[in-house]
Amino acid sequence: MKILLVGVGGYAAGYVVSLLKNTDPSIIFEGAVDPYFASSSKKQDIEEAGIPVFDTMEQFYREHDADLAIICTPPFLHREQSICALSHGSYVLCEKPIAPTLDEAEQMLRAEQEYGKWIAIGFQWSFIEAMRDLKKDILSGRLGKPIAFKTATSWPRGLSYYAKERGWNGRITKGGITILDSIASNACAHFLHNMLFMLGEGMDECAEAEELAVDCYRANDIETFDTCSVKMTAKGVPMYLIASHATEKRKDPEFVYLFENAEVRYSQSEKPDIIATFADGTVKSYGDPFRDRYVAIWDCINAIRQGSVPICTVKTAIPHTRLVERIYANAVVNEFPSELVVFDEAEKRVFVKGLYDLMYRAYDITAMLSEML
Repeated sequence: MKILLVGVGGYAAGYVVSLLKNTDPSIIFEGAVDPYFASSSKKQDIEEAGIPVFDTMEQFYREHDADLAIICTPPFLHREQSICALSHGSYVLCEKPIAPTLDEAEQMLRAEQEYGKWIAIGFQWSFIEAMRDLKKDILSGRLGKPIAFKTATSWPRGLSYYAKERGWNGRITKGGITILDSIASNACAHFLHNMLFMLGEGMDECAEAEELAVDCYRANDIETFDTCSVKMTAKGVPMYLIASHATEKRKDPEFVYLFENAEVRYSQSEKPDIIATFADGTVKSYGDPFRDRYVAIWDCINAIRQGSVPICTVKTAIPHTRLVERIYANAVVNEFPSELVVFDEAEKRVFVKGLYDLMYRAYDITAMLSEML
């Protein structure tokens, strides 16, 4: 089983570690592609392992082949690189999100059909056993009818975040290319997608967002937004997300999924397990949804070997892309009041005074940001 890794910097460093630690001799780290390889934190490890590195995928495929290509590059490159891999006979594991636009995602869907190979999309929580077990219980009816879902994340980001990766974070376009990067499409995409994933009719399906209301704000000097609150429905179930990169302090993802027969809670900052408390007082722990962030690699390898399809493909991920397009089409990006925006010289980032407490008050009562400010 030959593996190609496209992109070796940033988040891709975890894929490098996973592939280099692999002890299965049948799995071969065949090569890597990254025109910025010289600046990668894993440069020395890759070189010491003797892994050949190329500037382009075309260069790699002229000399090598791969059963699986892992695409871990900025989202605006996903369509082109995924289709390139398919055209050279590789299955694909592409990091989330699929692509910036629904049109690009649909091109990737058509390419799967044209080349007869799948593209898995790396929404981590769809591949994790804890989430799969929870969804199985939802589908079986054990938790009863879904009532309401909500989730919150406070992930402060510094100026370096918006300057990294050659300047695409927080951009709408760059050099005529559509980017549409935001906290909803990128950093917190997992949590929007997971709510839709949990209500999909099958294990490899997502529900579609229906009614939608969104508040978007920014404190950073960016084109898009670093803070949002989203209310939507899917299959008639109310769903809510509140998230920010501009808070005073960090609080990792948490959620409450309410059902007729159970309340499912998770808080990464407090206890790294998903816990369901049933109406009869029984409790079930599903485990840690962040236990192995790179488990999708092995899921894809097993799917190739078994002639099956991974749990999260383009079809599964498209509802998130469609939702993000609707957010951009309907939302107005508001500036936080300048008197509340503070620059932290020590941490080299901006934050909004009082936003953290306001966010979690809003989360408690499922309120939009505009109702609280």
